[in-house]
Amino acid sequence: MKRYLLYLIIYSILGFVLERVINLIAYGFPYDNSVMVGPWQPLYGSGIVLAIILYDWVIKRFIPTHLLRLITLLIIAIITTALSEAITGYGYELLTGRILWNYNQFFTCQSPYVCFVPTTLFGIGSFLTILFIHPFINLGVKMIPNVVQYLIILLFAIDGLYTLFNLIA
Repeated sequence: MKRYLLYLIIYSILGFVLERVINLIAYGFPYDNSVMVGPWQPLYGSGIVLAIILYDWVIKRFIPTHLLRLITLLIIAIITTALSEAITGYGYELLTGRILWNYNQFFTCQSPYVCFVPTTLFGIGSFLTILFIHPFINLGVKMIPNVVQYLIILLFAIDGLYTLFNLIA
């Protein structure tokens, strides 16, 4: 469980960096639309970690061929991305009354938070990350001393609680 929590934090940090790059391209500067204080975007981390968990616990165990595993992982990555976007977007709007992002500007989008083209692109990004980056992340997590792991988790939890209390206050 601790390993998946660390994956969540690492991929949330990578999501923070990705979001800055996307904002730099879209707005011309690294617009900061963070919800949390620290350099992490749990939206990105949660979608990819859900896909990793399903891959580790279901796909690897029950799907016999490598090609079928890859196809299933791609579909799962897109679905977990959509779930993560929907839960985060609608949850944040429910708590604060504010919209974090809005896909309605894209062709064929009927929801502000989940849209076929951008959601599929983020899902493909998750899929590629799991294939090509995750093996290195997995090795790196094993090398982090336990005390540092717990400190990182504690900082993330404190930031999460701080954010939650500020959202509902």
